[in-house]
Amino acid sequence: MDGKLESTSSDNPATFDRRSVDSTTERLRASFCLVLLGAPSLERLQDIVEKDKAAWSEIKQVLTDRTNNINVVAALVVASSASYVTTVASTPHISQWNIVFPYFCVLGGFGCAMLAIVSGFAQTIFLSMMGVRDIEMAQRSRLKRICLFTLLILPLSFLLVAASALGIAFTAALWFGDVLWIKVLLTAGYAVFLLTLLLVTVVLL
Repeated sequence: MDGKLESTSSDNPATFDRRSVDSTTERLRASFCLVLLGAPSLERLQDIVEKDKAAWSEIKQVLTDRTNNINVVAALVVASSASYVTTVASTPHISQWNIVFPYFCVLGGFGCAMLAIVSGFAQTIFLSMMGVRDIEMAQRSRLKRICLFTLLILPLSFLLVAASALGIAFTAALWFGDVLWIKVLLTAGYAVFLLTLLLVTVVLL
């Protein structure tokens, strides 16, 4: 895979065309690396670090800015979760927040958002110190490589789980409210959501 990626990529990872990789699996791997590392492979990232300091600085800045944005959103999720837990529902006839399941989901979302913030700070610190030796160690050791990708994906993963938990809590509270038109709107909203996921999946593949 790495040879194909090397031969189809230019010096600038921003110009890498993932469609130039024939295999769907390899294309997904290259896309995954582009999202997490800013380059289609660890080997390509190592070349950038060694030969193009300006491009490496730009990649680090992009990854750091993305992590900071995740931290900001996660902090907003924490604040909104805390407000839901500590206040009485203003529309008890529409939503039922006085049952266990929605509160459990809100608390789970709160915890995941906190973990997103902590892992985001850890990722920011790591990105500020990341160098060519770190990439070489990740290439040689499977454990190091797994740890590297895990650290890079943790903030976004925790944030997505937090958002999902809050969405489930909101849905459950409204569903248990037993208002028919609310259930119709929820069903339509989830249908649009699934169609959007299908559209994104088709575009990425």
